[in-house]
Amino acid sequence: MDTLGSLIDKLITIDMKMWYAQEEFYKIRKLTYNEFLEKYQMDDSDGIKDLYNLFQKAIDLNLQRNRLIDEIDTLLVEMLKDGPDDRFIQSKHKTY
Repeated sequence: MDTLGSLIDKLITIDMKMWYAQEEFYKIRKLTYNEFLEKYQMDDSDGIKDLYNLFQKAIDLNLQRNRLIDEIDTLLVEMLKDGPDDRFIQSKHKTY
């Protein structure tokens, strides 16, 4: 079972990965429609494959982030319900 600190560490890591993935969307945002068509609208081209992979990565990271937020919420409820407990103390860093 993860500690609150390790779950928050995981959440921050996922948030950073999402931020870097979002940078690619900003590049697309700067393209005109014709530039976008030229870059991504090629039949069975690497451009379409790159765009597909970019969407997949962003979605996967968002799902991981949401699961971590839910896990943190559950752990916080458990900690508050049970009171102080030594099992939530962790001396290791990044256990994943």
